Amino acid sequence: MDIRIVAQPNCSAAAELHRELRQAMRMLGIAERLPIRLSSDPSVNSPRLFIDAARVRPCLPEHGQIGCAACLTTHSIPDREIVRWHLARALGRKTVLFVCSGNAVRSQMAEAIVNHFLGREWAAFSCGLFPLPFWNPVAVALEEIGIAPTGCKPKHIELFLGCRFDMILSLCSSADQFCTAFPGEGRRAHMPFDDPFTSPFFGIGDLNRTRKLRDEMRAALLPYLGGAA
Repeated sequence: MDIRIVAQPNCSAAAELHRELRQAMRMLGIAERLPIRLSSDPSVNSPRLFIDAARVRPCLPEHGQIGCAACLTTHSIPDREIVRWHLARALGRKTVLFVCSGNAVRSQMAEAIVNHFLGREWAAFSCGLFPLPFWNPVAVALEEIGIAPTGCKPKHIELFLGCRFDMILSLCSSADQFCTAFPGEGRRAHMPFDDPFTSPFFGIGDLNRTRKLRDEMRAALLPYLGGAA
């Protein structure tokens, strides 16, 4: 795989793009074995990322706005998740997008579980209709089974509208009923799970409910995607 960044000399936006690229590569387990070529070009307005000669662009120009101290201009760079999607496709991995209402519990947990156990065949992503901050009990429940939930952040479904996924799984009724613009043209399926975040017992035993969700997801998602890999 050929990875190249072209930018103006001393461009701070290019430095941020390089950091996001490295993080995306680490999440896919390829950070140490693939070099990144850096090219200086004073005629380039914004830093450009190429993977196997194909340019990686932000899906939405207003996302990824980075100010550059060298040229005193604001540049738009692709989000780390978009970069990771392009890298996964270049590696030949299948891609799955998990969608739920808040992207705080279910979809984030499903993403982490699939990337940990099926990462050689699948690259998992997640998003929500109304993104909320990542919920800490999810991190605790995942760490208990050896998964470090690195890179977790809330993401709106619009971020991925320019991406095509092999499979899109909605994990709650809200996402399945009210979302009319799913990304790409991949196979769609609905696999609902209860949300411990909205439990009437929120604050009492919520970690146990999150553990139950973790175990249910692991038992359901791994054979489902394993059979489709």
